[in-house]
Amino acid sequence: MIFLAPFWLFSAAALLVPIAIHLWNKRQGTTVKMGSLRWLEASASRRWSRVKLNEVWLLLLRCFVLLLLAAALAQPVLVRPPQKPDAQKAVYIGQELLYTSTARQQIQPTIAALLQRGYRLYSYAPGFAAIPQEQWQQISSSTQDSVIYSPANYWGLLPALAEKHKQPQDSIWLFTSDQQRYFAGARPVAVPANIRWLPVASGAAALWLQAAVQTAPDSLLLLIGEGSREGITYSRQFIGTATKEITLHGQTLELQWLRDTLQATFPGNSSSNVRVQTEPLYIALLADEAQQPELRYLQAALSAISRYTRFPIQITTEQDTAADWVFWLKDGEVPPQLQQQVAQNGLNLWVQPTAKPTAINTYMATAGEDVPVHQLRGAAGNEDQHILWATRNGGALLTVQPSGSGHIYRFRSGFSPALSGLGQSAQLPELLLPLLFPQPEAGGQDVRALDEQQLKPALQPVTATAEAPEARRISLVPWLVSAAFILFLTERILARRRATI
Repeated sequence: MIFLAPFWLFSAAALLVPIAIHLWNKRQGTTVKMGSLRWLEASASRRWSRVKLNEVWLLLLRCFVLLLLAAALAQPVLVRPPQKPDAQKAVYIGQELLYTSTARQQIQPTIAALLQRGYRLYSYAPGFAAIPQEQWQQISSSTQDSVIYSPANYWGLLPALAEKHKQPQDSIWLFTSDQQRYFAGARPVAVPANIRWLPVASGAAALWLQAAVQTAPDSLLLLIGEGSREGITYSRQFIGTATKEITLHGQTLELQWLRDTLQATFPGNSSSNVRVQTEPLYIALLADEAQQPELRYLQAALSAISRYTRFPIQITTEQDTAADWVFWLKDGEVPPQLQQQVAQNGLNLWVQPTAKPTAINTYMATAGEDVPVHQLRGAAGNEDQHILWATRNGGALLTVQPSGSGHIYRFRSGFSPALSGLGQSAQLPELLLPLLFPQPEAGGQDVRALDEQQLKPALQPVTATAEAPEARRISLVPWLVSAAFILFLTERILARRRATI
C-alpha cells in the first residue's frame, strides 16, 4: 500500500483535540437533595479536583474517526503487482509442407512431439490461422499430395511473427521450405532468438515449356526448362509443327496448338502455355560513352541467345518506340516517355542505378561457377519488387517490378569486371534468356533452393519485450470515508445514550 499524498498524514495530530477535551472535561455530577452539605463539601472538593479520563469508548471512536479521515486525505492506494504473461509455445508451418507428404514426413515426428508438450500449430501465412488438432490429424494421415503454391513472402512475414511473440520466454518453431520462390524482397537483418527456424529441404524437380520459336513454316524450336534444387537449365528440342508429343528424359510431353499458343502437358497433368514467337525481338541498348564496356558484354550475351534459340534478335543503339526491351545504361534519369511506354505499351525497361557504388565482397547466388560481385548501387528494393538475382548473403542484385502492362528491371551492379564478374561469365546468356522469353507459369515450377546461410537472418537476442500490464491500483479512500462515517454515527448514538442516563 502506498499514499499518493502522504503529507496529509500529519493531520492525524488532530487526535490530540478529543483527548485533551476528554482529559479536561469534568463530568457533571448527579444532583442529590440533602438536608445539609457540611458533611460533603470537603470530600467533593477532593474528588473533582483531579483530572480523570472518562467515557473511554467514546474517546476511542472519536480518535478512530479522525484517524480514518486523515488516512483518507493521504489517498492510500493498494498496489497489486501485475501478473506475468504466460509463455507462448507455437509451431508455424508453411502450407507447401502441409500438403506434400515427402516433405511433411521429415518434420512430422518433431511436430507430434511438440504438440504433446503443449505447443499449438499455426499456418505460416498472412493471418497465422490456427490449425486444429483434428485438421492436423487428417493432414498427417493423408498420402496424397496437393499442388500448393503459396504467394506469401516468408521474409516479409517474419516481422509480423516477431511482433506477435515479443516475450523472451516464448518458444516458437518455424518450418518452411527452402525453395527460392517463397522469398522475395530484402532479407531481414535479424530474427529474434526465441524463433527457431528450420528450413526443410525438398528433392522436387520441375519441367516446363519456357518458349516456342517458329524457325520455319513447318518447324518449331522448343526451350524446355528443367528445375532442381541446384538450379535451372534449358534444353532445345526441334520438332515439326504437326508433332503431338515428344519424349524427354523418359517422360512424355503432349503438345497441342491453341491458335497462336502452344500447350505442353507434362506427367502429373501439369501444363505450360506459351505464345509461339514468330516476330523478331527488338532490343534497344542506350548507353553513354562511359558505359560502352557494359554495352559490349550485353551485346555478346544477346548474340549468344540468338544463336542458341535460332530466333532473330535485332539490336539498336538508338531509342525506338517499337522496341520490346530497352536497356537504359545512361547516367541520366529515365525519360518520362520511356516510363509511359512501360505502362501503356508493355515495354520491358532495364535500369542500372547511377548512384555512387558501394564496395562489397560477395558472390552471385547461382548453381554454376562462382560469379563475384564487387560493387552494388542503389537501395535493395521494397515489397513491390521481386528478386530475380541475388547475392549469396541474400542481397537483391536484380529485381523486377510490374508497371502497368510492362515491367521495370533494376540491376544494382554491372557487367564490367570492376563491378562484377557477370559479363565474363558463361552464365549470363542463360540468366538473360528467361527474361527475354518469360514464362509466367514457370514461377510455380521454380524449385531452386537457397542455402541456409542465404535464407536465415542472424539471431538477435530478445531484448524488447511486450508492454507489461501496469500494476493494478485500488483506491482505499471510499472505504476509509465509509468506515469513518459509520464510526461517527456509532459515536453519536452512544453519546446520546450516555447523555440520557
